Amino acid sequence: MGRLLYAVHAYAWTSRWTEESLPLLSRARELGFDAIEIPLMDIESVHPQSIRKEAERLGLRIVTSTVLSEETDVSSPDAAVRRKGLEYLKRCVDVSAEMGALSFSGVIYSALGKRIATIPGREYLERAAEALKKVAQWAQDAQLLVGIEPVNRYETFLINTCDQALELLRMIDEPNMRIHLDSYHMNIEENDFYTPTKKAIPYLCHYHLSESHRGIPGTGTVDWEGIFRALAEGDYQGVVGMESFAEVSDSMRAGTCVWRKMAPSSDVLLREGLAFLKALEKRHFAPSGGKK
Repeated sequence: MGRLLYAVHAYAWTSRWTEESLPLLSRARELGFDAIEIPLMDIESVHPQSIRKEAERLGLRIVTSTVLSEETDVSSPDAAVRRKGLEYLKRCVDVSAEMGALSFSGVIYSALGKRIATIPGREYLERAAEALKKVAQWAQDAQLLVGIEPVNRYETFLINTCDQALELLRMIDEPNMRIHLDSYHMNIEENDFYTPTKKAIPYLCHYHLSESHRGIPGTGTVDWEGIFRALAEGDYQGVVGMESFAEVSDSMRAGTCVWRKMAPSSDVLLREGLAFLKALEKRHFAPSGGKK
């Protein structure tokens, strides 16, 4: 058995999680995944108890994620918006804990897609840190990890790199506050893949192993050898995930900027991508589970 737990994002099949999405858990298991990532953007349509029951039956782990909007932006100068964002994130923690999730993460520090006309002042980070400290404390009773995901400059103005995420982590200063990396965004923002991966490992709760075009891993420009070398050297034992798209629905098209078919089908993408990633793990991690 490998050291890494492989998760598949539900976005591989659906743009919105509802009770009708429940069979996707067994589909994930059939394809060889250890976990599934449940999006919480439409949180009222998520039924945590039914997810937990089915996941336990299948032996499948759960991770959750979300993004903030202009109405829930915890870095906003508007105190009312920050309060709404804090309540939403606490609700996400509660739902994640109720379904037995290992972690809850995402773009939880500012509104996704928000742009400003100047270099952001430190007050944006301070407001985000103040809110996320409360979120992390709220999650501690449930022993839930909370992760901040750096994303590219076209999707946020605030946290684009691993170093920026580490700075925010230091400001929050809570033991269950972690980092969620994504190689798709790193391909745009980082100078290389090995260095930020190695830096993040002590704080890492999740890692989206996404190709440069979000298609089948191994068919783009991501430095997979650098990523897996860092994971092995850092003795990472945790969740990694595929946030990849063969095709997306119209409701997701503008958000993901996927305008063409990236694979023959979701199943082909997931099978081939997972086989590629597991081969990398086998090559970089010793058979006993130790480092090469």
